[in-house]
Amino acid sequence: MTDTDTLNPGEARHKARQRRQIIYFCVAMLIGGLIGFFTGFFDQGDGNLFRGDWEELSLPSGVAIGIAFGLLVGFLALPLWGFTQIDDYKRELNYISFTGGSLAVLAGFPIWAVLYAGGFVPPPHAFGVWAIGFVAMALSYLYAWLTR
Repeated sequence: MTDTDTLNPGEARHKARQRRQIIYFCVAMLIGGLIGFFTGFFDQGDGNLFRGDWEELSLPSGVAIGIAFGLLVGFLALPLWGFTQIDDYKRELNYISFTGGSLAVLAGFPIWAVLYAGGFVPPPHAFGVWAIGFVAMALSYLYAWLTR
């Protein structure tokens, strides 16, 4: 008969990793929510980030610096730190997805620019390039996960 109340070391590490992952996602969602809230609350213009109306977006300089810092933490520091907190299998999947997203941006922008020059698509814009990277990263992760 085994004692089911005590965890072996592998199970304990796994549970601790799962807790850290939940905390990581909660912190990421909190950062994203705060960035969205402050951008929407303090916007003094008629800009819409999803339509590409960058010229119409107007923020107080202190708020802009704070949001930029939040974006730096949310899009750079937090993911890099997260790589140190996950197991090797998930880390490899994340490396593959980040590489897929980066390669999609490196290839996607010139392709878009050439197609624009040929009159096939509207001109490239920052949100579109970001969307290319984001979608390609998600698809790369899904592909890597399904082929493992």
